[in-house]
This record gives sequence, C-alpha cells and structure tokens, in this order.
Amino acid sequence: MSVSARFPVVPAPAGSQRLRSAAARTFTHIMLGAALLSGMASAPAADLSLKTMRVGPLSRAYFSERAGHAVPLPLIIALHGGGSNGSMLARSTGLAEIGEAAGYMVVFPNGTGPAIDARTWNSGGCCGYAQLHKVDDVAFIRALIDKLVADGQVDRSRVFVAGLSNGGMMAYRLAAEAPELFKAVAVVSAVLDTAPESIVKGMPVIHIHGSEDPFIPFLGGVGPREATQTPRLSVARTVEAWVKANGADPRPELSEIADNVGDGTSVRQYTYHSKTDPQSVVLVEIKGGGHNWPGTTTPMVNAGRASRNLNASRTIVEFFDAHGGAAPAASAAAEGDTSGLPPGATPLPSNPPPAQPGALPAPR
Repeated sequence: MSVSARFPVVPAPAGSQRLRSAAARTFTHIMLGAALLSGMASAPAADLSLKTMRVGPLSRAYFSERAGHAVPLPLIIALHGGGSNGSMLARSTGLAEIGEAAGYMVVFPNGTGPAIDARTWNSGGCCGYAQLHKVDDVAFIRALIDKLVADGQVDRSRVFVAGLSNGGMMAYRLAAEAPELFKAVAVVSAVLDTAPESIVKGMPVIHIHGSEDPFIPFLGGVGPREATQTPRLSVARTVEAWVKANGADPRPELSEIADNVGDGTSVRQYTYHSKTDPQSVVLVEIKGGGHNWPGTTTPMVNAGRASRNLNASRTIVEFFDAHGGAAPAASAAAEGDTSGLPPGATPLPSNPPPAQPGALPAPR
C-alpha cells in the first residue's frame, strides 16, 4: 500500500469512538495540519508501504520502503506529531528522500487513536488517546527495532530517532528510558515530557524550536494557542538536562544564519561541546519561527512562521551522520563534495557561512 492510499484504523477499545471529535479538537495544537501536509516536499514522495505487527494486545503500523536491502542499514525512526500519522510526516518533510539518499533506512511508525487524523504517542504527560489508554509506545518502538534487525534490514548499532511535537516528546522519552537503543536523538517543536531526572544516560541531541512557538513556548509555560492549558518545560531546561547528562560544557558556542529568503525568520545555533563530542548537544533556535518543521513552504494554520532559512530534515541527517550514521561515502554521494563543511553542519550549501562562534550563556 502506498502512502497515498487509505489505510486501516488501529482497533480501539469499546467506547473510544466518542473520543474522536474531542481528540481531534484537543490535539490540533500538536499536529502537523492538513495545509502543511499537502504542500511541502518538493521531491516525489518515497515509495513507502504500510506494514503491521502485533505488540502485546495491539496491532501496530509503520511505513517503510517497499524493497529490502542487501546489507543492514543505519535506521532513522521518525515520529509524527499528535493528530497525524507516519505517512503524513513522510510526505510533509522530505525526510524519507533525504535520509534514503544519504544511506539510511527511514521508518515512520503510527501512534494510536480512534481516527486516522488523531494518532498520538504516550510521551509521559501527553497526549490524547495514547496517554489516556496508557499505550506502551516504548515497547512498540523496541519491538519494531528488533523486527527490522531480525529481518536483516537494520544495523542495531546505528539506530536514531527523530520526532515532531508530540512525536518529539516521544523521542525524548525513548532517549531517556531506553538510551541503549539509540545513537542520537533529534527533536523539532517539542520539549521533555518526562522529568529531567528520567534521563539515565547521555546521548547526542539536536533540538530545533521556533522562538515564537504558540503551542509549546520556547520559554515554557502555557502557549497562547494551547487548548489544554498544560504548562510545558522550557527549551532551555530541556537542553540543560541533556547538557548535564552528556557532561558537556554549559557555555555554548554561537553561530547564526540571517534571513536570506525574506520570510521573517533567522537561525541561531547553540553548540555545546563535550570532551569527546564537538556537537554533544545542539540547539537550533528559529528566531521568529512557530510550531512547524523548518523547510516546509505551507505552515500549519495559526502555528506561526515556518522558516525556509533552514531545512530541518537535512540538518537532522547531517547531525546523525556526524554521530556514526551513514557511511561517509553514502553521505558524500547524496550531497556532493562536502569537504568544505564541518560534520553535521547546519547551513545548507546556498546559505552564507555563519558568524564566528563566541561563548554565550545558555538561552533563557
């Protein structure tokens, strides 16, 4: 089944149909909306098919490439936002095309919920159906990795996780509770949804977040468009938790990209170094940006600006490359000659070089 085809709803317990409209309303603030999903990817969508597997009492679904691989590949697990699904994330971000061209297998799992446009993840304090029914999404992702490894598709030593909004919260929960599964984590428009103390081991982290996010505010608290009035941890507190876990220098280096496309956004990157990793934790602040995946051309309604000064999918893949991801030859083949860029560099080739880095305190 291709990504454009209809696909079945995960079976829900009795009585869950009455949650449909409430879930759709409640989690508008964490979903990648229909406008965003319809117009982003400039390249044709990857040829993905829907697959299912049983985890405990539930039939779980995920989207992946139709064809197999001759050798195990590094894996990117990409988690959609609340009120969305794996197919929508794949089509809206271009992550499948960029990741596959760089030598990764990219898999887009579905959360659970009573409707196609109301899938959520149980990330701890959020969200919707998955949290209400205490769905064990950590067990699902663990079982999915086990299956892909057993099928000979994936190199267990090179597994990465990325997520958007509620999916980003879930990515952080996975990194905190099951760090042995992953090499690095990437999060867009999300914060820790579990206590900072839940982090039991350090891990390379890249966090991309709009300074004007109206749903998950950069400075924390309750966003002006947050329907549930649930306060969120700040981006700074989230990043600080990973800096501490990684033993990184709390004084980041700064680089910036100006607004080169005239969309009212710019990019400020804070890079925290550890003794063993020059990119132990990277915070990419989208100045003027909203609750969106940077690189899209059609932002979610009422979610603020979607920056075109940065391609989040490419940035994430480059970060994973710098942390043991795809083979260097595969990355070079995908992007051409990258000898002039540092590993995991955020700027795209069309952007000017960033300003000289200088020590700054962590953003607040």
